[in-house]
Amino acid sequence: MADLSVNFAGIKSPNPFWLASAPPTNMGSMVERAFDAGWGGAVWKTLGEPITNVSSRLAAIDHGAMRMIGLNNIELITDRPLEVNLKEIYECKKKYPDHAVIVSLMVESKREAWHDIVKRSQDTGCDGVSPALKLRRADVVSIRPVVGPKGASRMASGQERWL
Repeated sequence: MADLSVNFAGIKSPNPFWLASAPPTNMGSMVERAFDAGWGGAVWKTLGEPITNVSSRLAAIDHGAMRMIGLNNIELITDRPLEVNLKEIYECKKKYPDHAVIVSLMVESKREAWHDIVKRSQDTGCDGVSPALKLRRADVVSIRPVVGPKGASRMASGQERWL
């Protein structure tokens, strides 16, 4: 069988097929089922405090004259408690150490909030974080660099330069 393993920016996984941050990555049992089915990695459903704006909203995607060729889910953040998610991420990484787990994060635009959630995410053993930053003049604009654990603290401490 062919070797499909990847090393992307220092993050290793058994294959390049990953689940995006979305409802299918909202809990440990779902991510573990995906790994058992052959997925190589997952971006955990966006975590944050306070939990706001969780109602699912679907928008149609049009292309040229074709109407609704797909749907876009703009649900932003998990409705599950942060501590529950962090525990499940830890357990998932312990059970599947060779699979990539990136933690999507969204908190208020305060340095202390970012330092805290990045540190707590790192403590799970995740392979990296994907920050979603709220900009003051826009409703929500997602800026999502994937940052490995060693660079995560530097990203969080420099957040105010991004705003």
